[in-house]
Amino acid sequence: MWTDARGGTLELKPDGTFTSADICGDYDIDAYGPKNEPRSGSGTWAGEDRKGQSSVTVSFEADDVSSAYRALRDGKKLRLWAYVGDPDDGHSLCILTQE
Repeated sequence: MWTDARGGTLELKPDGTFTSADICGDYDIDAYGPKNEPRSGSGTWAGEDRKGQSSVTVSFEADDVSSAYRALRDGKKLRLWAYVGDPDDGHSLCILTQE
């Protein structure tokens, strides 16, 4: 189970599916408005390791959108994070902490 700063939750299940409630993310790289608002629902997820950088992609089946989170170990805690919008424009980070 993962949570964000606003109390949104993301449960990644071993079978490659997930459920979420009001989870933050970067759902559309070209949109900075409602499309990047927290989402609830279910769908599929997949992990990937590219050149030592692990990531998780969450795809919402009903909305046909996805959000990719990078994995980061912060001391003993594992976090998932993503920029929301273009980082050069000063947009915020979405950080998920494992419970």
